[in-house]
Amino acid sequence: MMRIGIDFDNTIICYDDVFCHLAKSWDLISPDFKGTKQQLRDEIRATHDDVTWQRLQGKAYGEFIGHARLFDGFKEFLAKCHSQPNIELFIVSHKTEHGHFDEKRISLRDAARQWLHQQQLLDYIKKENIYFETTREEKIERIKALQCTHFIDDLPEVLEAPTFPAINKYLFQHWPEITHAIFTN
Repeated sequence: MMRIGIDFDNTIICYDDVFCHLAKSWDLISPDFKGTKQQLRDEIRATHDDVTWQRLQGKAYGEFIGHARLFDGFKEFLAKCHSQPNIELFIVSHKTEHGHFDEKRISLRDAARQWLHQQQLLDYIKKENIYFETTREEKIERIKALQCTHFIDDLPEVLEAPTFPAINKYLFQHWPEITHAIFTN
């Protein structure tokens, strides 16, 4: 039995356009800025501060999550998993309940679940298999408790953490690569 855990932010859901749009509308970057979320974060931290970045992040992950998109190839990965009777999928993500400095106090976890529903991903991943943890340590403990055999994350520091279990780990960059790596081994 394969028990595949998947991170949520920047692994299933792509916020690049949302962050860029918000940053431009707040006049944090030039109107002609083009780049990834990581490049945008570095730019905002260099020209403003980390608090400004955290405010932007809270808005993107909460109030404006509906404008984020699904990473290309993820639905195909889900369909491939769904066609195999010996695979169970989990979402295990480090996600605080509310965004930093969000005056509206929108639940980031509820927003993420709503987004998953809107993307029709709950046909592939059971609601009871979705876990949002407050800290990175709690995320790793959940991965262990679920006895995941595989885990996919965009952050090397998660996969390389000393407490991370000895399982098949995949650093996310593109879903077709992940699909190939899992289903050809």
